[in-house]
This record gives sequence, C-alpha cells and structure tokens, in this order.
Amino acid sequence: MKDMGKLMKQAQEMKSKMKKVQDELKKTLVTAKDRKEIVEVTVTGELECRSLKILKPETDQVKLEAALKEAVNDANSKAKGLATSRLSEISGGLNIPGLT
Repeated sequence: MKDMGKLMKQAQEMKSKMKKVQDELKKTLVTAKDRKEIVEVTVTGELECRSLKILKPETDQVKLEAALKEAVNDANSKAKGLATSRLSEISGGLNIPGLT
C-alpha cells in the first residue's frame, strides 16, 4: 500500500510539472523563415500563430504561398520538437500517448 501512495504522489508531481511546462509553452515563441527569407512566422509552443511577416512584399503570389507554407511548417516542427523535449524530461522518457 505504501507503494501505491508513493505512485499517487509521483503522479501528482508529474501532473503539476506538466501543467507548468504547458503554461511555459503558451508563452514560448518559435520563429522560422523560409529558405529564401521571403516570410517570417512566429508561433507559440502550442502552435498558435502569433505573427506573420512578409519580408519581401514584391514576391509573386505563387512564391509567397510556397514560402508561407515552408515557414509555417518549419515553425510548427520546431515548436513540436520543443514541446516533446520539455514534456519528455518530465515523463522520464515514457512514451505517453498524446504527450509525445
């Protein structure tokens, strides 16, 4: 029974730490540009777009759309990697569905 109490305490601590990390991720900003530096996208650690800048407004629509797609995907990939890294530190590397 002592082990169950210990497990419950550890689970509660992990939950608290995860909440803290999730709150930090809401405030963490990740910025990415496309390879040609036509656009710059900034997202939070929770993948919410915070800003989108067109650095070269003279770019034609097709190239601009491709640059946006590339920058958004890159920013989201970086943010997901950051979130996975921070949450796996807490879970001790456990593969918990929905968290990693």
